[in-house]
This record gives sequence, C-alpha cells and structure tokens, in this order.
Amino acid sequence: MRSQFFLFAAAAYAARLPFGHREGFNPGPGSDELRALEEEIAQLEEQVRHDAGEFQHHHHQPAPYWGASPTSYSSADASLLTSSIPASLPVSATLPIISSVTNTVAALQSLSSIAANYSSVLSVISSVNATATLASTDSSSPLSSYAPTSTPVDTTASSASSSSALVSPVAPSSTPVPYSISSPATSGSSVTTSTYTTQVVSTLTSTYTTVCPYEETHTVGGTTSTSTGTTNVTSTLTSTYQSTLTVTATATATLSAGYSSAPQSYAPGNSSASGYSTVSLGSSVSLHTAVASPSPITSASSTTLVGPSIVSVVSPTIPSKSANGTTTVLSTVIVSATPKVSTNSTSAFLTGTATSTKMAPTVSAVANSTANVTSSTYCSNICNVLKLSTEYATTAVLCQAIPANQAVTLVGGPATAGCGSTSPTSITPEVDVCRITLSITTSGESEAYMEVWLPNNSTEAWNGRTLSTDNGGANGCVHYVDMQYVTSLGFAAIGDNGGHNSSAFDGGWMYFNNEGILDWVYRARHAATEAGKQVINQFYGEKPSYSYYLGCSTGGQQGLHSAQYFPDDFDGIIAGSAAADFNHLQAWSGRFVELTGLNSTDPRFLTLAQWTLVQSYIFNQCDAALDGVNDGILEDPTICKFDATAIPVCGGASNSTCLTSTQINTVEQVFTVLFNTAGDLLYPQLLYGSQIDAFHLGQLSGSIQGIAKSWYGGAVWNDSFYDATQMNQTDYAQADLLDALHGHVSGFNGDLSAFHNAGKKLLMYHGMADPLVSGANSQRYYLKVAQTMGLSNTGLDEFMRYFRISGMAHCGVGGISGAGAWMFGQSGAAVVPGVQDNVIWNMVDWVESNKAPDTILGTKFWYDTPSLGLEFERPHCRFPYRTTYSGSGAWTDPANWGCVFISDWQTCAVGATPRLCNADGSFT
Repeated sequence: MRSQFFLFAAAAYAARLPFGHREGFNPGPGSDELRALEEEIAQLEEQVRHDAGEFQHHHHQPAPYWGASPTSYSSADASLLTSSIPASLPVSATLPIISSVTNTVAALQSLSSIAANYSSVLSVISSVNATATLASTDSSSPLSSYAPTSTPVDTTASSASSSSALVSPVAPSSTPVPYSISSPATSGSSVTTSTYTTQVVSTLTSTYTTVCPYEETHTVGGTTSTSTGTTNVTSTLTSTYQSTLTVTATATATLSAGYSSAPQSYAPGNSSASGYSTVSLGSSVSLHTAVASPSPITSASSTTLVGPSIVSVVSPTIPSKSANGTTTVLSTVIVSATPKVSTNSTSAFLTGTATSTKMAPTVSAVANSTANVTSSTYCSNICNVLKLSTEYATTAVLCQAIPANQAVTLVGGPATAGCGSTSPTSITPEVDVCRITLSITTSGESEAYMEVWLPNNSTEAWNGRTLSTDNGGANGCVHYVDMQYVTSLGFAAIGDNGGHNSSAFDGGWMYFNNEGILDWVYRARHAATEAGKQVINQFYGEKPSYSYYLGCSTGGQQGLHSAQYFPDDFDGIIAGSAAADFNHLQAWSGRFVELTGLNSTDPRFLTLAQWTLVQSYIFNQCDAALDGVNDGILEDPTICKFDATAIPVCGGASNSTCLTSTQINTVEQVFTVLFNTAGDLLYPQLLYGSQIDAFHLGQLSGSIQGIAKSWYGGAVWNDSFYDATQMNQTDYAQADLLDALHGHVSGFNGDLSAFHNAGKKLLMYHGMADPLVSGANSQRYYLKVAQTMGLSNTGLDEFMRYFRISGMAHCGVGGISGAGAWMFGQSGAAVVPGVQDNVIWNMVDWVESNKAPDTILGTKFWYDTPSLGLEFERPHCRFPYRTTYSGSGAWTDPANWGCVFISDWQTCAVGATPRLCNADGSFT
C-alpha cells in the first residue's frame, strides 16, 4: 500500500499545473442613457486601439496591452453626498463605474470613472484633480444668501468653450454623438478626441456641511455687542431638473524614447508601474453638467452649468505610487436657501473650510461619500463591486453589516466544525464591522474559505492596518475569537480556514488530500492575505499602511513559514509557541504514549498524583535553587538538571509518596530529546515544570495524540489503519522525505535574509511550561537562524526577537495558562483591564517607530480571575537574556527583576543544557 502511495505522490508532485483565474464579475445592465454613453466610450477606446496599432505599425515597436473593456456595475441607491469643501475650491475624484443613474451627480461620477478607467492611468496615480465652479442661472440671485463669499459665475456655453467645445443640447431620446475625431497629430504620437452629449432628467437630493466663521451682533437692554466664531452649517436641497451632460475626451498614445522620464503605459487592471515601457496612453476628459437650481427647471437652455469641470488624467513620467494610491471622492457642493442657523443671531459667512478623511471609497467601491463607509447599505453593496485581481481566483460570497455586540451567525462548514467556540452564535464583535466572506479556488480540487472584518462604526474606526489571524492545531476554522479581538483594536482582520473545516485535533481531512495540506500549510493564508488587502483597499479607498500577523501554536509555525517563504506578506509577525519543525514535533508528541503506556495497567504509567510527587522534587531542585524565588515557577527550566534518583523508590507497589524503579525510568525518558538513527537531534526535550499540564492534555496520561496520528497516518502514509503506538524511525524519515511535497510544513528554514532585507520584523514568544510544544524548540530555532545567517544576537535584534515566558503553558489558553505572568495582550483573554502590556502594540511600535521591545511585561491575576485582583507582574526578557531576580524586595514587584546576558547562549551540542543541536553544532 505504501509503495503504491509513493508512485501516486510522485506522479502528483510531478504533474503540478497552474490553474486559471476567475473572470471579472459581470452584473446586469444599467440604464439606457448610460449604456449609450458606455457604447460611445467603447467606440472611443476602439479608435484609440486602432490608432495605437497604426502608430505601432509605422514605428516598429511592440504594441502595448490595452486590455478588455472594464465591466459596468450596477450602483446602489443614490445616497446623500456629504462634503465640507466649498464650491470654489478644487476637489479630487476617483469614482466607480455605475450603470443605473438616478441623478446627475451619479452620472457625472460615472462618466468620470469611465474616462479614468479607459485611460488606465488611475491605476498608477494617487489622485485625479477636478475643479468645480458654482454658477447660477441668474448671477443677481445666488442660490443662497449664505453662500461662501466667492462670487458665483454665470457660465454660458461661450464662456466655457475655452476649455472644451460644447454642442447644442440633444433631444432626450438621442444617443451620444461624436463631435470630432482627429488623426495622429505628430510623428511619434496618436491623438484621438471625441465629444458627445446626452440629457438626464432626475431628482437630486444633496446634503453638505461646511465649517464657516461667523460674526454675530446681539442687542440686550440697548447695549450692542459683536462676537465671532465658527459654526458647522448643514444644508439640504432637493430639486427635479433636466440637464445636459457634455463630455470631451482626448486620448494620446506616445512612443517612449527610452529615457527614464518618458511616459509609460499601463494596461487596465495592471498594478505594475514598470511592466509596459514602450507606449504611453494619456487622456484628458472635460465634463460639463448641470447643477440643481433653487426651483425646478423645464428646459435645457436655462440649465446652470458647472464649467469647466475638468478631469485631467495624464502621467508624464513613471509614477512613484502604486496602483492602490490614496484617492478622495468628488462631492458636489450645493448651497441651500435655508441653512440650519439659529434664528436669534445674524451671521456673515466667509469662505468654508475644506476637510478630508482617509476613509473614502475607491474606483472599485460604490459611489458614496466618506460618511457612507459606516452604513449597512454600503457594506451589503460592496460585494457587487469588489474587483479582485489575485493569484488564486477569489469570489465574494457575503457582505454583511454586523452591529457591535450582535452575534455573528455561522452556517455550513464553520458551524459544523464548531468554529464558533461554544456555539455558532457565540462570536460577537465589540465594534460595528462589515463582515465579508469569500471563497478562494486554490487548485482544481481544493478551495479555502476566508473572512475579512472591517471596522466601520465611524470614519476613524479603522486604524489603517491589517492583522491576519491563524489556525491552531489541525484547525480548519477562521480564528473568530482573534478576529473579534483585533477589530476592537481598530485593525481590519483577515482570517481563513486553512482549506478545510475541522476542529483543532481532528486531522481526518489529511488523508489523500495533499492539496488540502498545502492550503493549510501556506496557500490559504497567503491567498487570503493577498485578497484581504485588496478588499480592504477597495472598501476604505486606501491601501493598508501596515500588515501584521498574530498566531500561536500551529499559528506560530504558520507565521514562521510566512517569514521564510512569503517575506512580503506581513510587515510584522507575532509567532507564539510556534509548532515549528512540525514533522519532528509530531514524532516527539506521538512518542510519549510509547514511553508511558496507555493506562495504569502498564507498569511504566504514572498517575496524576504521582506526577504531582515528581513535580515537588523538580521544584525542590530547580525553582528557588536556581532563580532565587520559591514561587512554583521555573524561571529558566532550560538550565534545570533534574536528578530523578532523588525520588523515593517503593519497596513494593507504588503510591503517592514513592515510585517504582520502572516508573522512575519513565520520568527520565519523557524528559529526553528525540534523535534519529544517525544520532542527530530531531526535537528537544519536554521542559521541566510542564509535567502536570502534560498529563491533563494527554501527553503523559496515555492518550494517542490525534494530530500525530493523523499526520503520520494521513499525510505521510495515507493509511487509515496506521497504528500510532508503533511510530518509529521509518516514519520520521518518510515525513522528512515528503516535507517539500507538503509545502515545507516543517517551517524550520533558518534563512530569513529576504525577510530581514525587506525590513520586516519577527517577534517570537514561548511559554517555558508548554506541554504541547517544547519551549526549547523556539530557542533552537533562534540559534539556527543565527548560525544560518552568521549573525550575533545584536544582529538578530534588528529584525528578530524571542521572549521566554516563564510559567506559561501552551499559548496561555484553554484553562491551562500556567502559573506564570502569561497575560500580555496576545489574545482577547489576555488583554483584560489591569494588563499593562500588549504585544500587538509592541510590534506596531517596533515596525512603525523602530522602538523594539527589550522586555514584555506579563500579568498574573489570582486564579486567572481579574476580579480577584493582581497576584504579580513580571518582565520577560528577550533572549539571550535571562529574567533574573535582584535578590531583594518583593518578588511580585516587576521592578525587582532584571535581564542578565547569557554568555554561552550558542552552546548547544553534546553536554549542553539544553541540548539543541547535533554533535557537530549543526541543526537537522
């Protein structure tokens, strides 16, 4: 059976093929008027293509890729536009393509988007400038007596013609008419110009807010006083009117002379600023539209124009910003005749104050003002306009607004797998979030599920950063608890299910499913990170400033794997209790039952009471004797040299006060390292002080470890009859042989040079009383990176820091957090009031301000219950420093602890404590 598997696996590995991507979303048609406009612009683009081809033919250069026409999208219901930009000031615009027009503002936005998209320059510039001048039908009767003091301009067709030629209004039923088309004007360039008009009849409701200084005069008892200040004026205006839209578009294709300052071309949807260097495409589009008058109008000839409103999209040199540059929304300012001002004061308004915010929708978002990012409608409609360009085809499934403290209902696989903690409705975000679920096609036979949670309870809810979450154990769940936690801190959270649905210790999905294994090891996380960043960019209208990762256990290993193989995914990685060197970890974990026996009928087996006896002798030799404090915590168990012969030997049957010689041998064996047949170290020892939790979690209580069985029985052998109690060196060697096939699941590559050179940061922590993943292994990895990269500890300090958390069990979760000061913000459970430090903000400070942490302050409450009060705090030093008690003062006071350098930190071979490397100093 195993030989057949090898042939199958080899064939599968050799036949790996790339898979196609999902084509762009294609929604239903829009209104007739805008469809006609789209057809006209399609003709314009076709003319540009034709001219570019002619241009290319004559100049013997490879033609650029122009790409397919952008897909049109149906808009959401028109929303109120909010602006604090005065009518006379310039604003910036980057807006969506929409097919159904409910007002001229939407039409203007649509045309602006169409022009910008076909020019393909918005993908590489940070903003598009537009200037709008408020005008009225009659300059002697401005729209509002409270208008900004700049004088309205009565713009007629003749006065606007200097910027763009206007044509006479057309009948409402007419289709857009090309105005003029010119052939290439000069040698080496092609110019295409098209002007067309159409009419829109609509009802417009607009809202604006402006901050204006005022002057008030008060008369009280015959005394007149004057005061000045500022006030927010919010006004609304609803009008039904007919308007004429006139668009003049000029597209220019220019041959690059090969100089660095020459124009560059960018294909639609292309995010690279350097991929097309031979021909450039620039477009200049003039837009003329109507502004609602104070009362409805009936003829196009009496329509007030905004003129000229010019969108210029020309890139004369290679852009310095990426395709996802920050942009803002065009908001048309209309002054109401009835502004909301108190009746008991008189005010003289001056020019309004322009304000801006980072939370503007982008080209791919629906046409909303900044404030509408917070609306449930905006959230639910975002699925209709998401346009993802990812390595793996990704499809939006659900966009759902979740108010703060409202339960998220899980369905399907996540609910079946128990991903919702205690119930499918137990996850309740602490802030309003827009929850977006997506499906990722990772191969022809596998897919992953992911979610993005976007804080949107206010325009400042998002802190501008992303934080990706992990999968613990063999888990196939989005880490909802951490999604809930980090969104409360303002991060946009990204999570995935690792390509399968399962609980943490259910590895049944590993059988005959190497594609699923690849998803779990790296592919789902990498794909979700890529897609998640694009979703965030399109939702907020801004690229994330920084991206972070938070994971523990398998999640810690996933973080290390990302640093090793995908160094650009995250700016900062927090990897806790990393299950790295995964193949050997499962071999080490599966070995315990072979050392202890299954239950008390085996003479090697120890009961919980007997392990408690063992612990008393370990503490006697290695607690206060080594760290100076009798607190039931081994501050540095890696230097403990426990002598099990101190335990009394029973004359007959064992009991809670003595052990048999066979049981004492068991104690000695469970604390040994794991070697291969050549004597190389595969995995370090279980650390002293973790034995009680190891019993509770099955390591020392005769349980067959589920993940170890599934890994070797499924991933390694695909043998459902695999007997985990017979695991041996053949199994270990076979797992190593298949590590590459499994996507380098080991996650133990010591070369982090690409990560380091990219300026990224890695923060590792590990509990020194961890029963599931030896804390010594993270120290081993630190040494391996130092050796592989030839760096000292100070060299590693620049980008990699490792913190040893004394007394903490596995990740500080699940009721087995340990006796140490384990709370430091690594999870929602570890960030309760009274906890002073937070590892997430430590990482942010390190990445963004170059303030690297030297210690992490841990907190311990009595019985891990904050309401019972603080028991103690303790600083945890970065390796290779040892947290050391000063020798005086209360040990509960963190001020009485310091960091002492470990001079022999690189000693790791035969005779070293701990033993972390091979006899020759190398690492397996």
